[in-house]
Order: sequence, then structure tokens, then C-alpha cells
Amino acid sequence: MKDLETVGREAPCLIERALGLGCSQAEVFSSAAATAPVSFENNRLKSVNTAETTLTAVRVIKDGRVGFATSTKPGDLEVVDLAARAAAFGPEADLDFAGRAPVRRDLQGFDPAVADWPLEAMVERGSELVEELKGLAEGLLVSVDVEREISARRVTTSNGQDVAETGTAAVGVVMVQLVEGENIIWLFDFDASRRLAVDFPRLAQRVRWLFGHARRNTSLPTGKYPVLFSPTAAADLIAPMEACLSGRAVVKGESPWKDRLGSRLLAEGFTLLDDPTLPWGLGTTPFDDEGVPTGRRTLIDHGVLKDFYLDLRSARTLGRPSTGNGFRRGQSPPNPGPSNLVVEPGEAPWSSLVTGIKRGLLVTRLMGAWAGNPYSGQVSGNVDVGFRIEDGEITGRVKDCMLSVDVFAAFRDHLLALSREVETTPAMSRLPYILLDEVSVSARS
Repeated sequence: MKDLETVGREAPCLIERALGLGCSQAEVFSSAAATAPVSFENNRLKSVNTAETTLTAVRVIKDGRVGFATSTKPGDLEVVDLAARAAAFGPEADLDFAGRAPVRRDLQGFDPAVADWPLEAMVERGSELVEELKGLAEGLLVSVDVEREISARRVTTSNGQDVAETGTAAVGVVMVQLVEGENIIWLFDFDASRRLAVDFPRLAQRVRWLFGHARRNTSLPTGKYPVLFSPTAAADLIAPMEACLSGRAVVKGESPWKDRLGSRLLAEGFTLLDDPTLPWGLGTTPFDDEGVPTGRRTLIDHGVLKDFYLDLRSARTLGRPSTGNGFRRGQSPPNPGPSNLVVEPGEAPWSSLVTGIKRGLLVTRLMGAWAGNPYSGQVSGNVDVGFRIEDGEITGRVKDCMLSVDVFAAFRDHLLALSREVETTPAMSRLPYILLDEVSVSARS
């Protein structure tokens, strides 16, 4: 892809143009991506596509205010003029753009094997998964997505920073659906990496395991139980912590942890990190979208609040340096966000956590679990895919039930164990299975 090779080439000209328009500072963020998704739907090949996207985002400081504009047209010089005009209506400048600073060059984020992954091989891999899984039951519908991505970023500022990187990603998604009378089974599994390391046989094995247990329906009376959350389900529990650790929430006074640095908030066995150096992590990067160097940072250390993650604006307000966590979503300006959120694992395999439960629940996916105020720590939602555990054995799928967790109280007083296995979640975090006690489960009679 030509745009990957030349991403940000016009950035110095854009900076010069901004300064010529009377801007005191300027920042240019340039990105390009080439994606190739292969999609199978309902046991058939649906599409093989390729797509290329580019983005240029310009921020300027003019007359003490910030202007911002974006363009998806390569080489568009007018984006600077738009940003300069927007400054007249923008917020007061509460930051300086990144200055010259070295970034690491040894992080593992680009795999040539992904870049060279032939579409024919991707189609073949998806077809094999469909053929393997559709025989599990008559009428079973299998959908598979196999995707590769090659991306490039460059951040250039008038204060001397100029950094660039390229990255890759490989993704595999498997979904199966079966309707048997009034029983609807819809199961999903996911794997992704920055290298060509998606474990497709393991994806198929896990879907087979889920499907085998999901065909047996059972119930669980309303009550409080030990609940083992898979990494995908556990991501919904970590989300309120992620919100409270944001520098933006601290600055706005929304985070209940804003004045609690150094305090023990959660159980001693719980440690949460932001690790942009994680080998082949989906969020691994040597610099954030503001050009600030990144680094591994412990946010919660054995239950003690150690740090927040900050972008340039929140760092300036708090009188601290940026932590290199200014990231963009789509065409929006940067805001504080994590790179790879990592929960340090425990020592026991997740299967032994199941066998240790007298009566409880294994939840592999929640639905609608973040609908309220994240700063309250309250997570409630439907158990989309969950299994009853009785005397250490999985006895069947539990339907029509909800659970409610006060995350802050649960991770402080009712954290029983963390598995030694960790998995990448669709939320880009690396999490173990998490076992909590005294979780409120409500069953529909």
C-alpha cells in the first residue's frame, strides 16, 4: 500500500503552513491502514475485501485557543486552514504539544508474516473452520471472520517531535448459531495478535466445548454465588476501573478515586497495569497519538492505587507529565486511554477453579453489562452465555438470568482467585479468568 510508505510525508509542510497562518504551535497526526477481511456467513463464503483508509488530523494553538480539523484526503493542505479557523471557536489552550523525545525502537508490533499473509490462505483457513464446525449439529450455522491489517502512524509537532511506526494485526472470529425449538444457541470466540499467531484450532476446540455444554439447559435459583468470569466477561468488570483511572475523569472530578493515590482500594491479590511494551499486544506502541513516549505503568499494585493514565491536557491540569496515554478514537481529538490493560494472573488453572466451586456459575459472555454510570462501579447485565456449576462439574447452560456486581466492593472483599491463563479480549485487554464470591444472580421464574 503506497500510503503506508508515505504516511505523514506532508506533515512538515502542514506544520510550516500552520506557523505561517499565525499559529504558535501545531501538531499533525497522520495514519493509514490497509485491511483485508475474509467473511464466511451461514456456512458460505460471503466476501473477500480489501480496504484502505487514511487520516490527517491537525491541532493548532492560535491566539491562545485550540483548533482542530481532520481530513481523509491524502495530501490535503486545506486541513490546516480549517484548524486555524476553528481555533477562534475552540477551547482555551491548556496544553503544549509534544517536544522532541526519543521513543523505543525494539517493541514487537510488526510481523512481516501478517503483511504477506495471502488472501488465498485466509480463505482456506476460514473454509476449514466452517467445515470442521458445521458438522456439530444438523442445521448449525457457522460464521467466520479472518482479517489482516497493516497500519502506519506518524506524529509531527512544531516543538520538534517527529515519530513514526508501522504495525500489523491478525484476527480470527468464530460464531455458531443453532435454533432448536424455543432454544436459541449463539456462541462466539475470538483471538487476535499483532503477529501471525491466531490459534485457529484452539478457537474451534473452544467453540466445540461451549456448544457441547450449551445444548443442555438448566437453571440456577436466585441468590448469591461464586461466579467465574472468562476473560471476555471479566473485561466488563474491569471497565469501571478503566473509567476511574482516566486522567480526564480525575480532572472533571468524576472519578471516585481522584484523591485516593496511595490508598488500598482493592484486594491485595489484584494488580492492574497499562503495558504498551507487551510483546505483540494489540495496543503495543512506542508512542501515543500525541507523540509522547509510552512506558509500562502499574496503575493498581496489590490493591493499592498507584497512578492514573494521562494525556497532555489532563497532565497539564494535574501538574504532571503525560504518561503517554493520549489516544484517538476515529476522527476525534486525543483523550486519555489505556494501551494494553493487563491484570497479573494467578497460579491455578481455570479448570481447577471450576472444580473448586460447590454451586455457582461460569460466565463466558455478558450482554448489556455497561449501561449505567461507570464511576459507581456497578455492573449489571444479562448472562448471555453462562453455565451452572454443581459440585465442581458444569451441568448445563443457564438461561434467562441476570447478575449484578459492585465491582469496587467485589474486588476488595470477594476476590477468590485469578487463573494462570490469560487471554486477549475484544476490548484489547489481557486478562485471566476471575473468580468472585457473593455475586447476586437473579433468575426469571
